[in-house]
Amino acid sequence: MKEQIKERRKLIIILLIIAFVFVAFYSISTLIYRIGKIKTSIYFAPGNATVTLNDKKISNRSDEWIIPGNYHLKVSFNEHFETYEEDIEISEDNHEFYGTLAALDAEGEEYIQKHREDFAKAEGLVGNLLSKRGRKIKETYPILNYLPINNSLYSISYQYDENQKPIINVKADPKYLDVAVSMLKTFNDIDLTTENIVFYNNPFSSTPNQSTASDYKTFLRESYQLLNNYKINDLKQEGDYYYTSFYIDDYNNAAIYNHYKIILTKTEDNWTITANPQPLFTIYNTQNIDKEILRTINSY
Repeated sequence: MKEQIKERRKLIIILLIIAFVFVAFYSISTLIYRIGKIKTSIYFAPGNATVTLNDKKISNRSDEWIIPGNYHLKVSFNEHFETYEEDIEISEDNHEFYGTLAALDAEGEEYIQKHREDFAKAEGLVGNLLSKRGRKIKETYPILNYLPINNSLYSISYQYDENQKPIINVKADPKYLDVAVSMLKTFNDIDLTTENIVFYNNPFSSTPNQSTASDYKTFLRESYQLLNNYKINDLKQEGDYYYTSFYIDDYNNAAIYNHYKIILTKTEDNWTITANPQPLFTIYNTQNIDKEILRTINSY
């Protein structure tokens, strides 16, 4: 009996060793296989759709370990559904791909109704992914937490450039431009000088006229053909730069509005326009001017 117990113990130990070796081998092999790859989640409805990356078939509704890079994603099912194709980039920040194929006819619509749960799950994954991406973008660009703003006086909205960075669009009648700028300045946690802010209908965005006037007010009036209803503030200096602002003085209505700032440099008696007039200066609408200087000028 004792001998039998010993033999069983030996057998159990041997089996445990074999299992341990197998698990260790599997784990090491898996780790080696995943080196340099990214866990990529794929879920498209219909569940039986064929999914390919660069014409190589991969499993739908699965997690695949894929080398990061650019791929052509293609999802197809049958003649009753539209084929989906897209050029994608798989990276640490972009590794989830979900969607649904659109029906092309009544038979496709009928299929969707019969497999409503499958399509609903894919739609839910798409919604969650969009929400997650939205939160991440707002973490990177916190100004988006305040936008869009639309009212009867002005609008402050945004769009993305080709690099998926936001462009802040400000549209306002000249009478309410200062109100829109004041709203931007209430975003206390935002460094406006680092935002790509575009002010629509800027009347001073074109190339100015040539002027050799030594007086800065005359220089500005000749350069931008400022009418008498424009008033020009005192000139100030910050380092090598001079700056001032001008605005419309509507005497009849006891109102001043449409403030624009401008940055100049001076050589002997000649003025040079360093940055065209803007309601606010940023690193995008000026060139090589330190942000601290821009902040000072913006506060003028």
